[in-house]
Amino acid sequence: MKRLIIFGECMVELRTQHGDTMAKSFAGDTYNTAVYFKRCLPVSSISYLTAIGADFLSDELLLTMGEHEINTDLVFRSTERNLGLYMIRNDNQGERTFAYWRAQSAATQTINLMPDDNISADWFYFSGISIAILDNAQRENLFSLIKKLKTQGCKIAFDPNYRPRLWEDEDIAQHWTTRAYQESDLAFPGADDHLMLFRHTCADDIFAYLEDKNITEVVMKNGAIGVHILAQQEQCIVPVEHVSAVVDTTAAGDAFNAGFMAARLSGKPAVESASFGAKVAATVITYPGAIIPSGIFSSHITPLK
Repeated sequence: MKRLIIFGECMVELRTQHGDTMAKSFAGDTYNTAVYFKRCLPVSSISYLTAIGADFLSDELLLTMGEHEINTDLVFRSTERNLGLYMIRNDNQGERTFAYWRAQSAATQTINLMPDDNISADWFYFSGISIAILDNAQRENLFSLIKKLKTQGCKIAFDPNYRPRLWEDEDIAQHWTTRAYQESDLAFPGADDHLMLFRHTCADDIFAYLEDKNITEVVMKNGAIGVHILAQQEQCIVPVEHVSAVVDTTAAGDAFNAGFMAARLSGKPAVESASFGAKVAATVITYPGAIIPSGIFSSHITPLK
C-alpha cells in the first residue's frame, strides 16, 4: 500500500444551484486531488495535511473526509481561525469565476500547528497555493519538512498552481515556485501558470527553465493541445479527451494530477497514466462542483489496483 501525504487548504465551496439557492460542499486544489486519487486508487492510504477551525463547518469537513476515506491524522485544529470560503460562478462554457473569503483560514497556520512528530510517506504532494497561503517562516519550515522526507526516501510531487492574489508579489512567487521545483521528483507545470508567472510562451520555454532542476518526470498540462511529458530526455505529447458539453472546469487540473499519479503508482507507464488522468479530468468537468458524486465518478472511471 502506497502512503501519500497531500498538503494544502480545503475550503467551503458555495455554488449557485438555481435562483438564489446555493449548494454547499468542500473543496480546494490539493484536497480535490486527494479525493480523486483515493477514488482512482482505493488501495492507497492518503493523509491530508492541513488545519481547520473548531467551528461546526470544520466538524462537517472532518466527517466528509471520512466519507471520502481520507485519513485525518494530520488535520490540526485552530481555536482562533475557521475554514476559508469561496463562491463560484460558471459561464455558458463552464469557465469559472471565484470570490474568496480566506484571510482568516486556519490552513494558513498549518505548519505552526503541526507538532514535531516524525511523519513518513512514499509520496508528498503540494502546490503553489499550499506555499502561498503560508508566511515566510512557515514556508521555510515546510521545505525543511520536505528535505527531511526526501532523506527517508519519500518522493515529492508539485503543481505550481499560480494564483497572483495569494502572493505578496511576483518575485516572491517566482522564488518559492523555483525552490519547490528544485525539490520535486514529479512536476505538473501548467502552460497558463507559467505564462502568468514566468512569461513562458511555449513548452520549450518551460522545459528549458526546468532543465537544471533535476526533476525526474515533468508532466505539462497545455489545455486542448495535450499533455507534454518529459522524462529521461525524451519528450512526447499525449492528446486529451474532447468534451463537447463542459459544465464546470473547476478541479480539472487537480483531477488530472490525481489520475496521473494514481496510474503511475499502480505501475502504469507515463503515457498511459496521462491518458487516464485526462479521462478523469474529462469526467469531472462534465458535472458541477469541484468534487462530483462518487456514484457518477465510478460509473465513468474504473478504479486501479
